[in-house]
Amino acid sequence: MKPRILAVDDDERNLALLTAKLEREGYELDTAGNGVEALKKVAEFRPDLVIMDVMMPQMDGHEALRHLKSREETRYIPVIMLTGRAEIEDKVMGFEVGAEDYINKPYSLQEVSARVKSLLRMRALQTKLRETEKVAALGNMVDGIAHEIRNPLTAIGGMARRLFDGETDQQRKEYAQWIIRSVERLERMLQRIDEYKRILVSTLAKGDINKAVEASVKDIQDIIDSHNRKITVKMSLMPGPPPVNYDYGNMRTALMNILQNAVEAIPGEGVITVETLPTSDDAIVIKVTDTGVGMQNEEIRKIFNPFQSSKFEGAGLGLTITYRIIQDHGGEIEVESEKGVGTAVSVKLHPARQ
Repeated sequence: MKPRILAVDDDERNLALLTAKLEREGYELDTAGNGVEALKKVAEFRPDLVIMDVMMPQMDGHEALRHLKSREETRYIPVIMLTGRAEIEDKVMGFEVGAEDYINKPYSLQEVSARVKSLLRMRALQTKLRETEKVAALGNMVDGIAHEIRNPLTAIGGMARRLFDGETDQQRKEYAQWIIRSVERLERMLQRIDEYKRILVSTLAKGDINKAVEASVKDIQDIIDSHNRKITVKMSLMPGPPPVNYDYGNMRTALMNILQNAVEAIPGEGVITVETLPTSDDAIVIKVTDTGVGMQNEEIRKIFNPFQSSKFEGAGLGLTITYRIIQDHGGEIEVESEKGVGTAVSVKLHPARQ
């Protein structure tokens, strides 16, 4: 997904030059002409970075910045202020309010581009750190859940099964069966918790990533066949991929979670394509594409967040586990999706060092 930038300036010529430059470099752009409009666009567009002029009608840049930095949902968005005034006091005030950078007018578009790249790298690192902290907190939480649930669940399941075996009344037998099914569902949840605890540390060894991909595809194909789903899984693996350092079991779990979500995203007939592809920097990408229902941008932004869902399967803990595994492997994971078209998940792994 392209980084999003909101450019704010009441000078239409400056705005046109700036947006043209950044769009050529691959960013997704939106614009605003004053501070009031900027605040509205931030709420709608949800940018990763804001470039904002200081001197504007209705609401100037400093006042708009003060609003952004006072709100929890926008305070972490980096802001570059553009100013035609070189007074130190203006810059000091902007930095005190929360601006990450200042650029004097007239400015070089190359300089703006370089500073944008630098701030987006910092934002990506900060986001990764916050996600890592969330995942660590989740580890402690799920460990407590498992401890509190396991013993009473064993007793409930055992008693329900004894009632089911000894009951002759059909209705009561059905009630017991409902209890058993609920217990089994909770037991599967505990299995996912145990799985999460196991992947907290990956043991890496040099190997062929295609082996984990092939095993995961076989596993998902077995699940598709057992449920009589009309889903075709296509596999295209690059021959002789560069070896990577990876944990076979954990990586297989990560890929399986991605594939399970692809299956769940397809309501009827569909196609899942699994590929391993080379990159220009000698890394390897595992790409899983489905023809499912797709997602909106806001859904994509939350997909790896363990606190957005109470599910312990699918897009709940499953993709949180996947995110943690890829992190442990020093890799990156990206999601691109379009509502009604499908989703593509790309996992990038770097070659093993000699």
